[in-house]
Amino acid sequence: TTAEEEEFVRFSHSSDVYETIANSIAPSIYGASDVKKAVACLLFGGSRKRLPDGLFRRGDVNVLLVGDPGTAKSQLLKFAEKVSPTGVYTSGKGSSAAGLTASVIRDPSSKNFVIEGGAMVLADGGVVCIDEFDKMREDDRVAIHEAMEQQTISIAKAGITTTLNSRCSILAAANSIYGRWDDLKGDDNLDFMPTILSRFDMIFIIKDEHDEKRDTTLAKHVLKIHMNTLNTDDTGGDMSIQKLKKYIAYCRSKCGPRLSETASEKLRNQYVVMRNGTSIYEREVGKKTAIPITVR
Repeated sequence: TTAEEEEFVRFSHSSDVYETIANSIAPSIYGASDVKKAVACLLFGGSRKRLPDGLFRRGDVNVLLVGDPGTAKSQLLKFAEKVSPTGVYTSGKGSSAAGLTASVIRDPSSKNFVIEGGAMVLADGGVVCIDEFDKMREDDRVAIHEAMEQQTISIAKAGITTTLNSRCSILAAANSIYGRWDDLKGDDNLDFMPTILSRFDMIFIIKDEHDEKRDTTLAKHVLKIHMNTLNTDDTGGDMSIQKLKKYIAYCRSKCGPRLSETASEKLRNQYVVMRNGTSIYEREVGKKTAIPITVR
């Protein structure tokens, strides 16, 4: 409505808009403010750019959450699916390449071959949440390479040659191959190819660290949630889920973020520091300790 649009415009001009949105992302989950800010960026998305040579540069953000069991990764995925204008939630164990991308099936009535879109096609313009990403077969993960970067799915089967759009963000969650994250193992904790990791814009390691003060606060937070289970009106966040969902849909349809000169310079400097700082440290210790960052 017009009143809601005016309210959204006023809200967008407030100084603490980013913090308010981040605090409204899964408010029942304690802490993880940086992860929630990343999920907020993923939900709102960026600007798809058309280059002078006719190629496109994706504007959607892909985020990978890796870490210990019981750190609310799946809950974040469920919340993202709930507030996204178009959200699809799936588990890596029960997902195949055809189920995520597209498949060709025979129509029972006409007997002709037809294309059936998968999760990434159905979520065009939204978010695909893939839980247990590490449980997927490697062949199935390779199948989503094109969809994650080019945001298209090319099909050439049964005499059908076509390209489907999959302009969606990927929010994935995975566990370490050792069950819990081992700091001494570095990137050996992950059983992913560099080609799939480089397609994620942000990768977070969520560890279940033992700290008496934090554990006490976390326990109080969880117990408070259980005690107020019946109070469904109070989400505990700065914005209600319905309002947040409307605001996300409004921004995705009306806004086109642009990179400022100051932000561009800051990103460039940080990229150089991250590339070279890691290389220097690896030469000193004599072994590979990090996954190299790539520019996309």
